[in-house]
Amino acid sequence: MGRRLIYTLATMGATVVGAGASAAGLLRHQAGSLRRSFDDDKNRRYSTFTEAIAAPRDNDDDDSAALAIIGDSWLCGVDVDPEQAPPTLIGRGLARMLGTTVRVQTTARPSALSDDLHRQVDEVLRSPWLSRQLSDQWSEDRRFAIISIGTGDIIHPIQATIGVPVLNQAINRLQREGRYTVFVLVCPNLGGLPGLRDPLKTSLRRTSRVLAGSQWLAALAARAVPLRSTGSLSGTTRWSLLNDSGRFPSELGYAQLSSTLLSAIAERIEAPVIVDRSLDIPEKGESARRHDLIPGAEAPSADNTEETAEAPQTQEGADATIPNRSEAAS
Repeated sequence: MGRRLIYTLATMGATVVGAGASAAGLLRHQAGSLRRSFDDDKNRRYSTFTEAIAAPRDNDDDDSAALAIIGDSWLCGVDVDPEQAPPTLIGRGLARMLGTTVRVQTTARPSALSDDLHRQVDEVLRSPWLSRQLSDQWSEDRRFAIISIGTGDIIHPIQATIGVPVLNQAINRLQREGRYTVFVLVCPNLGGLPGLRDPLKTSLRRTSRVLAGSQWLAALAARAVPLRSTGSLSGTTRWSLLNDSGRFPSELGYAQLSSTLLSAIAERIEAPVIVDRSLDIPEKGESARRHDLIPGAEAPSADNTEETAEAPQTQEGADATIPNRSEAAS
């Protein structure tokens, strides 16, 4: 009887050990495959530019704002047209929100690690394009830096550190040396990426949630503004918001992230936003611009165009004040 019990326990123990070894081997295989795909993303097309985005209708207030984009593929715009990448979308929204030219520079790169953050911040702080001297009356209300980092640290846990101290240092340098208002897009929930299976799915979900929470607290402690990237990608199916690979946003996903960031900026600076509603209808806006440019030209009457007949001439017509900042930013 005693021998049978010992044999049974030994068999059960061997089975558990074998199952554990099998699960560990599967996890290593899945992680290695994801890591190779992540490394291949470095060769994908992404937006890297330094541009000045003019205010709508050149309605500039003779000053300019600065926008720095720092981090990884969740902000740099991978496999999308530069016009649809976050640097352009956010810069265009800021120009309309502030009524001024916005100087934009991005140092974000696909597959970036926290170890790359120091170099990217150096590039921003040394940039003559983003220098405070280019603004006559610069203030933190016109200097913005957006950081997204951490995905690579989870996928490459051996090569990289979970860079919360690195993030904290980057925020402090941007605030102290560059006088930037800093926004942090915390690490997304990688366990929610499509195509993943357990045990890697569960492992990534737990690790990314821990890192996101740590980044959130670090940003608050450093007086930066934390934002949840996973919460931003909502409102439709997750597949349409992510690239076919599932590792970074699609064109629609980048647009949604940019809208979330613009809303946060508007709320932070309490921006008084005045928007020309005629720009919302291309035909009407183009007609208005033509009549502005032609001396003595009369505006189209209600008898001549359906658009004018349908648009009520109220205070909400050509120029209306938008009290909801998040609606205006989008």
